[in-house]
Amino acid sequence: MSDKFNSNEKKQFNEAYFNLYRDDKKRETMYQEERSRIENLNSKGGRILDVGCGIGGFLSGFDKKKWDFYGVDIAKVAIKEARSKGIKINDFPKAYEYPKEYFDVIVFRGSLQLIPTPFSIIEICIKLLKPGGYIIFLATPNSNSPYYRRFKTLPFLTPHLNFLIPSDVMMKNALINFGL
Repeated sequence: MSDKFNSNEKKQFNEAYFNLYRDDKKRETMYQEERSRIENLNSKGGRILDVGCGIGGFLSGFDKKKWDFYGVDIAKVAIKEARSKGIKINDFPKAYEYPKEYFDVIVFRGSLQLIPTPFSIIEICIKLLKPGGYIIFLATPNSNSPYYRRFKTLPFLTPHLNFLIPSDVMMKNALINFGL
């Protein structure tokens, strides 16, 4: 896997960027609700991969007795902090070097639009997913939503960092075409 992010893009995901994610009560409430939905799908736990894990706030709230945490990120500051929370992260360009059918759950949480080659990463992740596992897209922008169609933006988007704002139709077609 080559490193598609150039050094300028990596620099934009810096300490100031991740400070927005620390000690945010609304974000933590959202994380708790999303974790609960994942736990309802898979109550036994297993290996979970968070694509774009950032500083690890989302994963670190799961039950450590049930889940084995893995993450992918490009920002050194995020990787360091996520690792300090017990999240296993491979360095780029080996970010996705895991055995086939390794993960029970793979999550794209607010990250899909920030990936230069999102469909190739989805395809890689599908190969890493165990049969019967779950690939989950959370906080993913939808260019087909009424809000986006009217205002041509969404709250919390970082337009200067986005590569693609997918629609629900686009994602459904892509996942069907990948065999899901």
